[in-house]
Amino acid sequence: MDKIAKILDYAQKMGEAANHAEKIGANTDGVVYALSLLDDHGFALPTGLPRLIIAKGENYNLITGDDALTLLDSFDLEE
Repeated sequence: MDKIAKILDYAQKMGEAANHAEKIGANTDGVVYALSLLDDHGFALPTGLPRLIIAKGENYNLITGDDALTLLDSFDLEE
């Protein structure tokens, strides 16, 4: 199982409806992935506040709500 599949498996076990994960950066806690739900055409469906997963080795941590917004703000993301 590749890294993205493991992250999506973890997200589903945590109750998250996600079928796509994208690496958005890294920090001292690990590599940060954003979760999303895509339709059959690859377009993102609205899901509310961002949901992130920090992966450090085989350890994963789900970040949601204000903590996810703060973490996103720490990265220089381009549109």
